[in-house]
Formats: sequence, structure tokens, C-alpha cells
Amino acid sequence: MPVHRLLRFEDRASLVAETATRLLEAMRLRQSLTGSVSLCLTGGELANAILDQMAAQAPSCELHGDAIHLWWNWDYFIATDNPERNSLQALSRLAGALTLDPAKIHPIPSSSVCADPETAAAQYAQELRDAAPIDLCLLELGPEGQVAGVYPHHIERPLMALAAGIIDGPPPHEQMVSLTRVGLNSCREIWIMASGAEVAPRILQVWEHDPAMPASYLVGTDSILWLADTPAAELLPFHHCTL
Repeated sequence: MPVHRLLRFEDRASLVAETATRLLEAMRLRQSLTGSVSLCLTGGELANAILDQMAAQAPSCELHGDAIHLWWNWDYFIATDNPERNSLQALSRLAGALTLDPAKIHPIPSSSVCADPETAAAQYAQELRDAAPIDLCLLELGPEGQVAGVYPHHIERPLMALAAGIIDGPPPHEQMVSLTRVGLNSCREIWIMASGAEVAPRILQVWEHDPAMPASYLVGTDSILWLADTPAAELLPFHHCTL
């Protein structure tokens, strides 16, 4: 049974800085044990802030960039060079701080190379299947309860492959490719970030195992780690230990 933990941070800035530090250390430790590490990134402003922090801290961390495999758990199905692509935003932040091996960078296929999101998802699912399991998967709980590109209205769909094409995402880019619950749960460790009062009701729903919330189905293979700032965690029970 995977272990679930929750770490609370005073504010968003603390969440960003500490998550970056912990992520770099977890990656360094995995590399020291196995020689390499695989990280599945998410997109959005919070994720980009953490990547900026990781880039700032990376020079002082004993992490080998050429032994990192980078994956993404969702991305817009738009052109490869579109600046709104999660993979492009992430690489623009990390490439200057880490010497990454291009052969170990695994972006989700874009509209530049695939005809539709379903084809891109099938290709990515096969690539994931050949490489599984991924060591660390970073997610964010969104205000609608979504994780990656999986929204509550996708719960009833038979998304049993590792990745799926989405055609009814929110504007401005309704088409995207996302790991499914099956794909996310194939990762060893899942880290879920939650920031801001707007997600507080959603994290409570997940904590109460609400079946309408996609994150309620996340188990990973080893552990689930929640990282939440005070506004996001304000509705959760709090147990203070004085030991």
C-alpha cells in the first residue's frame, strides 16, 4: 500500500522553494542508487516557478544532468515551437542549469508531428510502456479538481491506456495529450502540489476520497506526497505533534 504524506508550507513562496529543494535531493538520491533518474513534469505557473528554483539550485546540487530522463504528464496539442508548450517552457528553464542529454528528453508528440491527439497519445503511451516505471511524477491539483489533463468530467471515460488524447479541455487549447490515471499510477512516486484558497475545497474532497475527483484515484506504486501551502490546506484536519 503506497504511503500518503502531507507537507504544509506557510505560503506559496515557501512551497515553491522547498519543493524544488526536495525534488533535487530526491533526484540526486535516486541517481546515487541506480545511476539515473526519470522525472515526469507538469505544466503551469506553479510548476514553472519550481523549475526556476531548481535551475537556481542545481549548480550546488550533485545532480548529473546527462543522467536525467525528462517526461511530461500533459501538454497542449499544438506546434512544437509554440511557446505555450509545457515541454518548451520547462526546457528553456532547465537547459541552462543542467547539461541534459537530448536522447533522454521525452516530450509529448505535438501537432507538428502527429495528425491528432489520439495518435500522439498512442505514440507516447508506447514510449512510456517501454520505459516504465518513471521514478518521480510532479502534479498540481487544479481549481476544477484536475490533475495533469484529467478533469472530473473524464472520470467516467474508459481511459485505460497510459496516455489519452483530450479534445474537450479548457480554452484556449482544447486539444491536449495527458497521462491517464493508469499512466500516472504507473509512476513510483507521485508528488501533488496544491496552492491557494481556490483549491482548498478540492483537496478536502480528495482527502475524503470523493470519487468525482481524479486525484482520489492516484496511488502510485511507492508513495504519494502532497505539498500544500496554508491557504490550500486550510480545510484539512491538522494534528500538531510536540514530540
